[in-house]
Amino acid sequence: MNEAANIHAFACSIFRNEIEHLIGHGYVTAAFTYVDSDLHMYPQQLEHVLSTMIEPGCLLCYGTCHSRMKEQEDRGIINRVRGLNCCEIFLGRADYRRLRSEGAFFLLPEWTMKWEHIFKELLGFSDQTLAAEFMNEMHKKLIYLNTGVSPVPRETLADISRYFSLPLEILDIDLIRLRTALNEGLRMLAQ
Repeated sequence: MNEAANIHAFACSIFRNEIEHLIGHGYVTAAFTYVDSDLHMYPQQLEHVLSTMIEPGCLLCYGTCHSRMKEQEDRGIINRVRGLNCCEIFLGRADYRRLRSEGAFFLLPEWTMKWEHIFKELLGFSDQTLAAEFMNEMHKKLIYLNTGVSPVPRETLADISRYFSLPLEILDIDLIRLRTALNEGLRMLAQ
């Protein structure tokens, strides 16, 4: 019997389609419960939701998304995949750091499809001029991480690029790093 199938695993919904793709192809054997990625905008709520769900011996596919996550990990309360954030989990540390140093702001498939809700409503970037000024102060380009699981939303990406007045690149990535991170985490828990 596969030990990973008995492990409780939780993930941010930002990974849902990709993890389900890996499960569907037999690359990952655990079942996952997903937590809405909008909670990333409310770290205290995220901490509360996760603390009510998690138990010793479960796996989290999350970056360091609330202030106590590292503390909980260090105390053995949670076991988390390696990665500072979702982009680093997808890209690996070296590629993530290199692209960030080039001024990249990353767009992931799930957030791209609800970008107006996230940026205009949750972050308050409803004024296009101010939004573009703010983003251009910190970033030089937008990079959409195409995981290959969903069609690239080219029109939506063009809208985002125009809204923030930043050039857009589409970066095709594979799911090897995510797959490896999940399986390493599951393997450690199954020991």
